[in-house]
Amino acid sequence: MVRKAITTCDALDGANVVIYTKGSYPNNTNVRRDSDVDVVIELHDCLYYDYKPGVIGVEPPPPPYQGAWTPENWRQVVVDALAMAFGPDSIDASGRVAINISAVEGSRPSADVVPSFNYRRYDDPNRTLWHEGSCVFPTDGGSKIVNWPQQQLDNGRSLNTATNHRYKKYVRALKNAENFLAAEGAIGELPSYFMECLVYNVPAAILTTGDLDEGFRATLAHLWGLLEAEESEREMVEPNRMKWLFTSDKKWSIQDGKDLVLATWGHLGYGG
Repeated sequence: MVRKAITTCDALDGANVVIYTKGSYPNNTNVRRDSDVDVVIELHDCLYYDYKPGVIGVEPPPPPYQGAWTPENWRQVVVDALAMAFGPDSIDASGRVAINISAVEGSRPSADVVPSFNYRRYDDPNRTLWHEGSCVFPTDGGSKIVNWPQQQLDNGRSLNTATNHRYKKYVRALKNAENFLAAEGAIGELPSYFMECLVYNVPAAILTTGDLDEGFRATLAHLWGLLEAEESEREMVEPNRMKWLFTSDKKWSIQDGKDLVLATWGHLGYGG
């Protein structure tokens, strides 16, 4: 439905647009209470880029983009296209990043649409080696947010295969635990992606310990050790392996992780 809204929009006729889902749905880590679908509408008519930290690009840089697609114009055209297709009352564009399409019972779930741009991180000065990503500009004027959906998808699938599908089972288990514990007031509500990040940092050998219950218990115990260690802030990564897990711009902290692990351990009756 989102794809049809964009591809039939006259204002986007001829634009090079790539549309795909990201997050828990394509990664098969979604749970019932976290039902929003994340849809990326990514413009490839222009390219944003940075260099890997420590790498300095050769001169001269590529000529700057001079077309009409500023972040503000791009977002507005996407908002207008969605409002035309779904009705203005179904669209909430007040968010800092995503444009929300409200759910219709029996017809569609809620969807968060992210109007993004093609992005590359160059790993050498001559711009011959790069990682392909996606970036979006917040409406409050903050710095662009870079995402790595394909890397997240590939790495998650690889770890899931290596653990006989336990990785994603344990991600969903931890998400369900967080939903229950937050609803009970035992912990604060956390972004569902955080649980995926936490479990990704557990080695395959730990995830495949014993039966499913023993493996999940071992996973929680290993996570507690990671979160207690001083070096965790410098070593734990997101599943895309392109970002550190604990940086100042994140919506979670090491203490959030410890609270979640400890509350889940107690909720499941794992003892001392």
